[in-house]
Amino acid sequence: MSDSGFRLLGPADLTDLRCRAPKNRELLDYWLGKRGARRMPSRSDIDPTEIPDLLPHIMMTELTYEPFRARYRLVGTEIVTFAQFDFTNQYADALQFQDEDTFDYAGCYRQVADAGGPGIGLSHWRVKGNATRWIEFMICPLSQDDRVVTQCIATEDYEPLNLLERESLDPVAKR
Repeated sequence: MSDSGFRLLGPADLTDLRCRAPKNRELLDYWLGKRGARRMPSRSDIDPTEIPDLLPHIMMTELTYEPFRARYRLVGTEIVTFAQFDFTNQYADALQFQDEDTFDYAGCYRQVADAGGPGIGLSHWRVKGNATRWIEFMICPLSQDDRVVTQCIATEDYEPLNLLERESLDPVAKR
């Protein structure tokens, strides 16, 4: 993915997808292994002890319908560091993230829920010196009955930033 945006992954992507951030490919491979012959794994299939290197980059979201909302149930420490705000238990549509693309993260979760398959996104943020840096994220659905997506596991990773760039980021805020 070269420009900002979000897209669902097709069958060829599941084996051949190249990510800017290797942690996103690692999550996809883990999710595929847990899925097996099903459309998607369940939350009980996810074992944090199997993915210790991913944990700082992991988000777990809970999805509700009517109206559709995505609530962050767990936000990894690296994500909290970059966000400068622990948005655990907050809804995606109630937060103003740092990206300059005014990304609709709740809409990304909705696409994953509707498709029952994973998606990848790329967003950008502006840092000190007016430079632009990228954020790549992967969202993978989870389901108790292999039909309705009830949760998602996601990763987020960043273009490396120097200390001044990290300190120049605006914190995530409630809308």
